[in-house]
Amino acid sequence: MKVIDFNLPIKQLADQYDDFVPLMVKLGFTKIKIPGMLESVGRLVNLNKGCRAMGIDKDKVVATFRDHGFEVINHDN
Repeated sequence: MKVIDFNLPIKQLADQYDDFVPLMVKLGFTKIKIPGMLESVGRLVNLNKGCRAMGIDKDKVVATFRDHGFEVINHDN
């Protein structure tokens, strides 16, 4: 089972799942494609913080990952 934990650093999720970064870009997290961004900020920021910082609706993120076969946890923080 693929699990997206909103409390884990984005970098860790990207390393774990090949389809994570393309889904993030589709959702509007376009800065993830900037060279070095994932390696630096991605080590510190989790999805809860990232959604707040980018102004992206967390429910949309949850629904998208679920639609792509992920179990989503810790998104209600």
